[in-house]
Amino acid sequence: MPVNIGDKPQADFNRPIELMMDCHRRIERFLMVLRKIGRAGKLDARLGSALRTALDYFKLAGPRHNEDEEASLFPALTACDNAAVAAAMLRMRRLAEEHATAEKLHRLIDELGEAWLKAGKISAEDRRKFQHAVETLIGIYTPHIAMEEHEIFPLAAQLLPPETLIGIGEQMRARRAANPGREGSRCSQRRRKSSS
Repeated sequence: MPVNIGDKPQADFNRPIELMMDCHRRIERFLMVLRKIGRAGKLDARLGSALRTALDYFKLAGPRHNEDEEASLFPALTACDNAAVAAAMLRMRRLAEEHATAEKLHRLIDELGEAWLKAGKISAEDRRKFQHAVETLIGIYTPHIAMEEHEIFPLAAQLLPPETLIGIGEQMRARRAANPGREGSRCSQRRRKSSS
């Protein structure tokens, strides 16, 4: 993603909640890329490259983002002895279930997208499946992201001490260092810089 003058700087691992929100913006943008490709129906070089990038993003970054929340943020929040957290636990469980549903749809999109890239074309039936899966994902992610950003993340920012947030950021950094992603991608370059 290009850097535009005037854009706010991207968050780093010292601000893990903001980093998760940055990831949400990328998820939203890549979903719109997939929607556009599904509607276009034919791949030229530009759309083929965009499809490759979107598939790669969701294959690697999607599971890591889910793990950031399910293995790091949610457990840290659950460990807080607070009535608001007790009320939010059902929502966190629901969010984890939505991650699992989204992962199945991502696998279908990946399968269809990889076949499309390999053959250079897609059947009408597979294109309908691709479009339906993308629209279903958008329908899941829109309220999912809103719940995280308007309920769960503010609660975490309010209740988690700075050292816990730093620990979450370090766990996120370690996940990305273990698998930095596609060589040459902007995200992998940024992660390599922040790790050194």
